[in-house]
Amino acid sequence: MSDRKRPLPADNAGPSSKKPRSDATSSNQDLIAQKKAEIAAKLAAFKKNAAAPGGATVSAGPTAPSSPAPGGGGSSNVSDIAARIAEAKKKVAAAQGKVGATGGNPYMAAVQNKGRSRAPTAEPAQQGSGLKMAAHPLLLDTSVPAPQSKKDRYKPMQPKFASIKANARNAPTPPPQTHTPVPVIVKDNPYAQAAAEAAQESRDEGLPRERVGRSLRFNPKGKFIAQAAEIRREQQLEDLKRRIADSAKKAGLDSEFDTLEKKLKREPPPRAEWWDEMLLPTKNYEDIDNFHPSALNIRKDGSPINMYVQHPIPIPAPADKNKPTLKPLMLTKKELKKLRKRRRQEELQDKRDRVRMGLLAPDAPKVRLVNMMRVLTSDAVQDPTRVEAKVLREVAMRRHNHDKMNSERKLTDEQRREKVEEKKVNEEKKGLHGAIFKVKILTDPAHRFKVRKNAEQMNLTGVLIQNPSFSMVFIEGASKFVRNYKRLMINRIAWTEAARARNAEDVELDTPDPDAAGPSSITKEATPAAEEDKPVSLEENRCDLVWEGPLRDRTFATFRPKLAPTDNAAREILGQKLAGYWDMTKNFKPEDETLGI
Repeated sequence: MSDRKRPLPADNAGPSSKKPRSDATSSNQDLIAQKKAEIAAKLAAFKKNAAAPGGATVSAGPTAPSSPAPGGGGSSNVSDIAARIAEAKKKVAAAQGKVGATGGNPYMAAVQNKGRSRAPTAEPAQQGSGLKMAAHPLLLDTSVPAPQSKKDRYKPMQPKFASIKANARNAPTPPPQTHTPVPVIVKDNPYAQAAAEAAQESRDEGLPRERVGRSLRFNPKGKFIAQAAEIRREQQLEDLKRRIADSAKKAGLDSEFDTLEKKLKREPPPRAEWWDEMLLPTKNYEDIDNFHPSALNIRKDGSPINMYVQHPIPIPAPADKNKPTLKPLMLTKKELKKLRKRRRQEELQDKRDRVRMGLLAPDAPKVRLVNMMRVLTSDAVQDPTRVEAKVLREVAMRRHNHDKMNSERKLTDEQRREKVEEKKVNEEKKGLHGAIFKVKILTDPAHRFKVRKNAEQMNLTGVLIQNPSFSMVFIEGASKFVRNYKRLMINRIAWTEAARARNAEDVELDTPDPDAAGPSSITKEATPAAEEDKPVSLEENRCDLVWEGPLRDRTFATFRPKLAPTDNAAREILGQKLAGYWDMTKNFKPEDETLGI
């Protein structure tokens, strides 16, 4: 406290200037009455708010009496303290009501804000205080808890009320929870179903979505059996379509079944060629657009592209077989004689050296009648007849040995045929060639014989197709024999000259008894059928070369003549690979006819 005292007023210098005590008491009573009126008004307002729906009733404890004891200052202080306690409890109850529902959880706050639009329901007023106070509505939640995942099962449970004063002060008042009716979705109306789904999504927008585990799904019985049966059914249908198309071709109905061929399924192109699969991550050409160039297997370990150069094995070209072999230099007769003389001298000198060294026995002297007296001087004089016979026997022996050596060197008929066949095979190794000829008229038997026989002799295979319109000759074999056969067909055979008539001639064999020559004499007379047939004129007959070129393999094993009255029969004889040759031959026209000469 300060030592200085309040100075006395100037007009009241004496103690008589103090206010009387009765005045102070009356002023205190007026102030207490005013405070009581304010407390009563506040209590009335508090009771009104507590009685309102949704409000929380909090007991204010023992309230002050309506009329205080006269002259009791302590009673006024008690009533003032009770009023302040009631007001503080009111604020605490309001704050707890706002924060208790959310508990500082922003997700719960979002749900509460969205739930405000729903109609609130009245809750029973809380009764009692302290331990007798009723529990908060959120603590009395009896709804079925949402399913929790394995991750959320062990998380700590968050409090349902605010534990911090700042959050408790700012948290909003929780609205009461009400069970909203589940909307009935009309399946037939797509617009109502979409609207209900949108409403459900907007309602659950604030809540976190929980991951639900997938259950096991087993394939139903017979699923893959049905798929396999469907694939087999489609394959059988394709085979049936293909057989129908083939039979239509044979019957000559190609134009009517063109649409059927278009409907046949073709194999789709592969996703990636085999030479590019090692460079693509998923073995698909779409990887070029979907992946970065660095992701392709080009400059990585294990890539087929590296710094080494792979040299392929050289394969001889087909044309190398047709290269002519080098022939020896052509020499004159005089040069050949000189070479023969030199060679024989060298061989004789070598033989003499061997005799001198004792490796060979010396040859017996060649005694002839001319040098007999000079070689056998004494013997020839003593017995010339014996010596002459001996010399003649030696000459005959030498001749016999010479003929024997020649016959041994001579080839037999079988060896000669083998040599010819070997030459044909060697010519064929140089490469196969083919040719197609178109003969306008091929009714003469001599022409047919020449065409067939020369093809067999030259080791040519193919087919001769005779059609009422024209005849087609297809051959295949060595290039040398094809060239010779071409010369035969174009130049050597006279197609405009008919063969010599042999039916009107009589061929008779010489027999001692003409009467007994019945079976021995062969008489060929014209048959009635041959007389009825009219001879075909060969004046305009001709043979043209339609095509020639190299081939890879032989198609036919022999040369066969065939009759084909229709185009489909001719195509069937040639086969699927060579069927186009018939159309090419049919549409072929010589140059002189094309130019109008």
